[in-house]
Amino acid sequence: MSGRRSRDRTGSPVHPRRALLAAVGSAGLAGMLRADGAAPADLSPRTGEDWPVFLGPTGNGRSSFAPLPTPWPAAGPKVAWHVEVGEGYGPPAVARGRVVIFDRVGPETRLRALDAESGRVLWQQLAPSSYVDMFGYDGGPRTAPVIADDAVVSYDPEGRLVCRALDDGAPRWEVDTTARYHVIRNFFGVGAAPLPLLEGAERLVVVPVGGSPPGSRPVAPDRLDTVRPLDSGLVAFDLATGAERWRAGAELASYSSPLAATIAGRPRIVAWMRDRLLLVDPAAGTVLASHPFRADELFSVNAANPVVVGSEILLSETYGPGSVLLDAAGDGLAVVREDPPASRPARALRAHWATPVVHDGHVYGSSGRNAGDAQLVCADWRTGRIAWAEPGLGRASAALVDGHLVVLGEYGDLLLVRATPERFTEVSRTRLLDKGRELLVPPCWAAPVIARGLLLVRGRGRLVCVDLAG
Repeated sequence: MSGRRSRDRTGSPVHPRRALLAAVGSAGLAGMLRADGAAPADLSPRTGEDWPVFLGPTGNGRSSFAPLPTPWPAAGPKVAWHVEVGEGYGPPAVARGRVVIFDRVGPETRLRALDAESGRVLWQQLAPSSYVDMFGYDGGPRTAPVIADDAVVSYDPEGRLVCRALDDGAPRWEVDTTARYHVIRNFFGVGAAPLPLLEGAERLVVVPVGGSPPGSRPVAPDRLDTVRPLDSGLVAFDLATGAERWRAGAELASYSSPLAATIAGRPRIVAWMRDRLLLVDPAAGTVLASHPFRADELFSVNAANPVVVGSEILLSETYGPGSVLLDAAGDGLAVVREDPPASRPARALRAHWATPVVHDGHVYGSSGRNAGDAQLVCADWRTGRIAWAEPGLGRASAALVDGHLVVLGEYGDLLLVRATPERFTEVSRTRLLDKGRELLVPPCWAAPVIARGLLLVRGRGRLVCVDLAG
């Protein structure tokens, strides 16, 4: 471990015993320091669904908020508040009236809890960071923190997995996954969100680690094709203590986050790793089936999450093969259909990092590798046929709410689009402003978040909260 010391909301070092806990990730110390399990008070006057994990409570970018007032006013929906943010690309997590956002300011990562109604800072915790991106992107966190009952779990670009109390940010445990599992850094550091599993005999948090044998190193920093995995593709940690419970899969990690799903009546973890999809039993960490799927290109990555409908799993990437639909109802993973080789973005769903959303047998998402060629498309779930394609939004992200897509374009456009395969139907479009100042400055790469009627969107340097309730 690095021996680095976390700081509290005032910037002072934490208590020595907590610093020791952060340094060693010890199950025993964490057990002494953890809270009694009681959920902190709900600060929100609103009722409805929280958004505690990446892509929402079911991990598929869908919100149950309804009815959605449409169209938006001519000046756009009401901006409730906005705050500055530092470096990073991840969206926030929202639960119990708290918005938790993870970013980087100078040489430190910063985890903050904000009041969901006002944006007021409730607490913040700082920790040193020395991450430098291999390709010149910023050095902030790539992924969202997650909220699991009374805990917040963050995963920084250097592989430090930290659990804190939601109520005040007090540290509970920390694991340096890079050091413990001998991880060779991926192209853009760590970028997959943790997955809390709160059902069953044990409360777990599952993360893609992707370690290698001790002493491993590539022939050059970017030659990840020479890196070999060991046995820590996915690792499950006890949410209360940080102790390892199981590890699964001799795979390297990707930027796709693991997903919990019920398939054929059984709980499963669906995890798209560097080179293949894994189907894992969450109780034992047993790999039940796998399917190879990645572009045959050194600098390609798998970044969008799998999309699960019933027993079928959709994978989509932008560097080579495009999309594949798999069926997990049987003992393995059977191919239902694949995109034709070298399909263009307007002819197939080729998701880069934004995970598509599904509505009424059709899938909606951004297709294309670069901002200039990316298009928002609607594809038939069963056949993959493109029903419509809309250019001009860059590599956009979308959330589904009340039969509509809330679309955040890469350049800061915010759209409301009817989720229908007949045609691209734009209901509203706006640029969020405050006293004439643009609030969403590109690149806007974080997925939209919808919690209890509040929409949270992030651009460079700012997090904006919009009241969708009207």
